[in-house]
Amino acid sequence: MIVEVNELNKSYGPKHVLNNISFQFEENQIVAILGPNGVGKTTLLEVLMTLTSWDTGRVEILGKNLKKQGDIHALRKQIGVVFQDGGMYAYLKIKEILDLFASFHDVSENQIHEIIELFSLESHLNIKFDKLSGGWKKRILLACAFLNKPEVLFLDEPTTGLDPQATEDLWEAIRQANRQDVMVMLSTHSLEEVDMYADYCIILNDGEIVEQGKPKELKERYDATYFKEAYFSIVNKKVSS
Repeated sequence: MIVEVNELNKSYGPKHVLNNISFQFEENQIVAILGPNGVGKTTLLEVLMTLTSWDTGRVEILGKNLKKQGDIHALRKQIGVVFQDGGMYAYLKIKEILDLFASFHDVSENQIHEIIELFSLESHLNIKFDKLSGGWKKRILLACAFLNKPEVLFLDEPTTGLDPQATEDLWEAIRQANRQDVMVMLSTHSLEEVDMYADYCIILNDGEIVEQGKPKELKERYDATYFKEAYFSIVNKKVSS
């Protein structure tokens, strides 16, 4: 089992943020976590990223129990993380950034070259990070997350603020990572991107999973031509019930 979440609950004081969340994945795929603002998407991702504790339930990734400190330390060597607003050393050139992050994981020079080729970074290696476009900054963050050859990659709204071409380029990099036998889990507000690229989606509302499945299956289930039609049928049904 790659990812297994069973009856996960998380509260901040009296506010229940996640309620009895359960899902599991045995195969590498691109999984989108969806829902309106404030329904628990980021909290769920932070739990899976090993950044946030929870109250009750079981969470295992790559067979490691996230309640065990030893398992957490071991797992962090096997995952990659890209935050929505990823901080970076603005004054460093891209090659310097790659070398720096490679040193954190004891990554070989050959692996650095593989990442440069995988994400087509050759033309930008001598450019400083703060001189890059938004799309290229996201690409560099993704490349850094991929340096340690992660088996699971977590992305928090990776295409927010990007223009259409940068979005397409970044999705090609994400799909390429998935083709390298990497499980990808991401949060997003782009229903069109889910329709085009996601293998599976989990829809949250009020801290609960209100629906999950393959985008094609959900479109059929809710008699929708486009995924966004199925999505709004799901979340509006929850609101009105």
